[in-house]
Amino acid sequence: MFMPMTVYVSMLFEVLVYPGLLFILVVSLLYSGILRKLAARMQNRMGPPIVQPVYDVIKWFSKESIVPDEARAGYNMWPVVGVVACVVAGLMVPMGGAAVLDGAGGIILLIYFLALSSAAVYMAGFSSSNPFGVMGAIRGITQMIAYEVPFIVSVLVPIIALMGFGGVDYLSVSAINGFQVNNVWLIQLYPLAGVVFLLTLVGKIEMPPFHTPGAHQELAGGYSAEYSGAGLGMIEAAHIIKGFVVMGLAVALFLGGAGTLPVFIAKTFGFLVVLTVLRVVMARLRIDHILEFYWLLAIVAGVDLIRVILVPAGL
Repeated sequence: MFMPMTVYVSMLFEVLVYPGLLFILVVSLLYSGILRKLAARMQNRMGPPIVQPVYDVIKWFSKESIVPDEARAGYNMWPVVGVVACVVAGLMVPMGGAAVLDGAGGIILLIYFLALSSAAVYMAGFSSSNPFGVMGAIRGITQMIAYEVPFIVSVLVPIIALMGFGGVDYLSVSAINGFQVNNVWLIQLYPLAGVVFLLTLVGKIEMPPFHTPGAHQELAGGYSAEYSGAGLGMIEAAHIIKGFVVMGLAVALFLGGAGTLPVFIAKTFGFLVVLTVLRVVMARLRIDHILEFYWLLAIVAGVDLIRVILVPAGL
């Protein structure tokens, strides 16, 4: 049986416009510009215009991409993988209650694509053969090892908390989002796991104090040091899009969910302000300190994990 044409048009609109590709790209660039502007004002500077990320993207993709002679296989491929993984992850996150790619087990795929987006840009650094790029990639992979453990431990808490409620797909990000809209914020019930989850997201998007892989003062940009043109543009675009995606994920899993677009924008913008404050006031940590910090957070999140296993959520 064929579906009506209006159904196909609606599906195409969701994928390409809202809550799909255009919405994710526009809001990601807008939030990136706002973050830079807020950080500048906090430091008593004028800062760039809010639309500066748009100018940057146009500039990157209009310049020539230079491939070094020493580049390894995958030099041109990994930036593409990184940005595609970020976009796919964004399509799985409910934006104002709606997600393009939604289904059973979606949260597992979302964790995978977020990890792939990070690993891809680090592999780009390895493939460049640039000493700064390789060192940045090594730091990035090390940081992933540090934050992925507490990240997964904290994500297990809302999953297990919702297992006891019939009719709730506890492996669906949209279901967890909708459950909180109609009930209570999960960060209120499990504050340790919620705070740990938010801190791991800061490491995922390499915001201060966890911007060790791309430390410009030490590594001249780290894993992206050898890239130019479209390659650099895709690496930076992946970073910008992932920042917005993890804000939406934080709202969906712990910050009460969002049933409407205004609520979603308000909550993600609040998270953006917190990230801006961290960027302004925090100094960069050493990679060994990051490892110690995140592994300690894994123990902290484990307290709520044990609690949710032993004592079912009484919502």
